[in-house]
Amino acid sequence: MAGSLPMSYPPPGPGQPGAGFHDPYPSPPMPVGPGYAAGSPQDKTNGVAIAAFVTGLLGCFGIVGAVLGVISLRQIGERGGKGRGLAVAGIVLSALWIVGPVIGYLMISGSDSSSSASGPDGTPKPKTTRPQKIDAYKMKVGDCINDPVSSGGPSAPPVEVDSVKKVPCTGPHDGEVLAVFNLTQTVMPDDQRMSDLASAGCKLRIQRRLDRDPAAAHLARSFYYPTADSWRDGDRAVTCLGVNAAEGKKLTRRIRG
Repeated sequence: MAGSLPMSYPPPGPGQPGAGFHDPYPSPPMPVGPGYAAGSPQDKTNGVAIAAFVTGLLGCFGIVGAVLGVISLRQIGERGGKGRGLAVAGIVLSALWIVGPVIGYLMISGSDSSSSASGPDGTPKPKTTRPQKIDAYKMKVGDCINDPVSSGGPSAPPVEVDSVKKVPCTGPHDGEVLAVFNLTQTVMPDDQRMSDLASAGCKLRIQRRLDRDPAAAHLARSFYYPTADSWRDGDRAVTCLGVNAAEGKKLTRRIRG
């Protein structure tokens, strides 16, 4: 027949040439290579990934776990194999060991600063500031001042003052400015008249507020008025203060009223 395979007939016997079965279409051999060989890297867990996980878990090697994790991920990508999850875990654990203490420090610092800014009952603590030296004629309503020259009390004789120290109202202070007004006289009054005008003007403006304070019985009025030199420079301001009625004693809070 056309196309038939040549074969000997009868088949040769044992020991004769051509004995045995001859497959004219042999099966191709099984390929042997990286994807088929037994025990290939695809079946093994990357050793560097294991090291990365253990190092990150211990946390005493700093960023070593993260470095090993990156190396193992690169090796797995190039050669194949298992352990990608271990490598990622090593990176994350190392990062936590590094970032965790920093976050903890910031939280503790924030807690300390907030606690230092408030008292035991949660109320804000007063800010402490250094005394600020200011010109006497520049005092404003709400300023608390110390005046070592004229701190003898409301009954002390008038003393010429060039400057005072502005201090926090939550600490000891000689007086709190409650009002400021200008004299309307065109000619400067003499000392007695000036003192009378200042006293009357301050009583009109601040006495009611002093009387409303819970410690009104321990409060008194005091004032500053222009000197001859400041009058020539255009100063007409009288500054009214609330002070402690007892000579030598200071206020320790704002006057309420």
